[in-house]
Amino acid sequence: MIRFLFLSILFVLASTIAFSQEDLLAMLEERADSSAVEYVEASFKTNRVVNLHSLENTAAGVLDFKIGHRFGFVNGGIREFFGLDGATIRLGFDYGVTDRFVIGLGRSSFEKTVDGYMKYKILRQSKGARNTPITLAYFVSTAVKTLPFAIPDRENLGSSRWYFTHQIIMGRKFSEGFTLQLSPTLVHR
Repeated sequence: MIRFLFLSILFVLASTIAFSQEDLLAMLEERADSSAVEYVEASFKTNRVVNLHSLENTAAGVLDFKIGHRFGFVNGGIREFFGLDGATIRLGFDYGVTDRFVIGLGRSSFEKTVDGYMKYKILRQSKGARNTPITLAYFVSTAVKTLPFAIPDRENLGSSRWYFTHQIIMGRKFSEGFTLQLSPTLVHR
């Protein structure tokens, strides 16, 4: 009876050790699969969301020409063609220096403004070997108003023509249909 009990305990321990080894092999296979970093892509379909820059960048080596327009007030009615008469337009180029760094240059009909910007992705949302829960980017732009001064007889400082913007773009893609982005912004005019 003692021999039977001893052999039973030995059999249970041996099977537990065998199962443990199988679990260890499965864990090693999972770890080999997760050793690659998988970056989240297509948080948004483009690098703009209405008037803001999104988490996305123009791809490395790509020059993107954008035409943007803003309409005037709709409440002007038919006399202002429901905002179309007061529309402004911006023509601009975005160039992806790398997948993380983008530069851009543009001109707007509003106050005949010329602008330039840079955006750099500091963190990229990822899973796998490196799990980063958010994408974090820094955006900076400078613009200059080229419209002639309204009162040319007074002392007009050139510094009053410049605008500066700094923005932290933080976001997370939760699913294929939902991305949340926060963009705290500092504007100097």
